[in-house]
Amino acid sequence: MVSATLVEQGFSAQILRAFRQNQIRLVISPYIIGEYTRVVRRPHIAKKYDQVEENADAVVHLLNHRALVVQAKTVERVVPDDAKDDAILACAKEGKAQYIVSGDEHLLKLRTYRGIKILTPREFVEQVLQTK
Repeated sequence: MVSATLVEQGFSAQILRAFRQNQIRLVISPYIIGEYTRVVRRPHIAKKYDQVEENADAVVHLLNHRALVVQAKTVERVVPDDAKDDAILACAKEGKAQYIVSGDEHLLKLRTYRGIKILTPREFVEQVLQTK
């Protein structure tokens, strides 16, 4: 989501467009929305990208109103190098997601979690979106 907010081109932006066009469903949790907001509001990002706050506000509104927002339960510790990533796994499990799309190296190392495929944005676009 962060990449899609900052750059209108690229695989992450294609995924966000597919969501806006009701081609895919997104599962998210309040925690993940909070993390997204915290990251895009970092001062160095605001300096580098014009209108990042407006774009971020629009994305948060879209997520809150159109995504499946779940109250993710705590999961067992799966990602030893980054406990925050466990919240993403919990959200995907709770929302019965088919895919986790991320550029995070800790998540990508797993490749799957309880039958949920973990893909990069590029892999998701090429393997899922382009086959629809």
